Amino acid sequence: MKSILKYIIVFVILIIVFLVALVVSALFPRDWIENKTLESAKTLNNEGSPKNIVIGMNLDNYTDTIMINTAYSINPEKPFESILLDRKNNLPEIEQTYYTDVNGELKTSKNTFNNVAVELFETVANKDTLETFEYARYWHGYLIWLRPMLIFFNINDIKLIIETILVFLGIYFIVILSKKISSKILFIVLIGMICADFFLMGLTFQGVTVYIISIVASILICKRCEKIKDIGLYFFIIGIFTSFFDLLSTPIITLGLPIITYLLLRPKQGLKDNIKIIIKSVILWGIGYILTYFSKWVLVDLFYNRGLILKALQQFFYRSQAAEGHVTWYNGICNNLIRAEIRIGIYTTFIIVLLLVLLVKNYKKIYIDIKKSLPYLIVSLMPFAWYLLMNNHSTYHSFFTYRALMVFYIGFGVFLVNLFNTEKNTPKETIKKGEEE
Repeated sequence: MKSILKYIIVFVILIIVFLVALVVSALFPRDWIENKTLESAKTLNNEGSPKNIVIGMNLDNYTDTIMINTAYSINPEKPFESILLDRKNNLPEIEQTYYTDVNGELKTSKNTFNNVAVELFETVANKDTLETFEYARYWHGYLIWLRPMLIFFNINDIKLIIETILVFLGIYFIVILSKKISSKILFIVLIGMICADFFLMGLTFQGVTVYIISIVASILICKRCEKIKDIGLYFFIIGIFTSFFDLLSTPIITLGLPIITYLLLRPKQGLKDNIKIIIKSVILWGIGYILTYFSKWVLVDLFYNRGLILKALQQFFYRSQAAEGHVTWYNGICNNLIRAEIRIGIYTTFIIVLLLVLLVKNYKKIYIDIKKSLPYLIVSLMPFAWYLLMNNHSTYHSFFTYRALMVFYIGFGVFLVNLFNTEKNTPKETIKKGEEE
């Protein structure tokens, strides 16, 4: 009972903190972000969507444009209403046709040629967008950093700042992890991150918060692994933050990467214990993730009577069903594997080379270790479970959902290395302690 009460208290406190942070971000006058939003609109108009930058990686300018539009459309005179209903194209000073959040794709104003970049430009520059749309199904937690940054920076400046932060966090994670695990496992982690565009994700707003949450959570595990008394609570909180900040991009990364990190730093755990950790983490992450979504729908219905709970549930079934025109249940998996084929090829090459080197070098000491490797195989399958669950979404949005395969790249690579084991993959700190004794 005390444990359940602890989870409830943590959840309520975080929801209150989120609401306060969003309201504070909504208090800035629109004039403060006018110039930088207009500069960003011009940039997005010129670039188009999606913008390809390297080996098939697309910048999701479509979603980035909607995020900036939502930030601009906040009405500082009605901050609480604005952060719950999350409109785009909102211009209180003119008469507009008003649309509540509905099942399906977010609509675009008719007088902007169904182009979100044109829509943003017309909203900011000419103030003549004729329709405004609610996007209340999400929390839009990114507003707490995007609106303040738009006071001083345009989209390119913000991307540079985020990219710098993300690269720093990625390098820092690799450095501290290198002190705790073997070089071959570290190599797999690094390759997995590279193949999932980790070090380039700062160049797009959409999905970058998932990467930041996953890497910060993993860094904290590296720093505090032995001090974490309730790993379930830890993943419960990660799920809450993911739901708050993300727009349904690749949330499974915030579950998979921290679990792998935790397992790597606790190699003496038995198979049953590791399976229990995975099950507990998945369940509590899921509870935190779903409850946070649900709390937003409840708040919207409670204060503004939008019937959002029913609409959101309908949207879930829409996103989870087989894609229209394709009745197969595996569309999501196939589309993402095809989208990531170049990266999968690069990853496969590196893994084969690594295994060959290890097998040739240690062929006399190799033994099959199912117990040690199996937990990583289970975690590596999480992206595919997500693609099955969100079949429609994963099919039509594979141009960014393929990045969830980072969990597969790292998990499956560690599984193979541990399967053909030559030594106990004990963290370096543990080894040093043993030598001192």
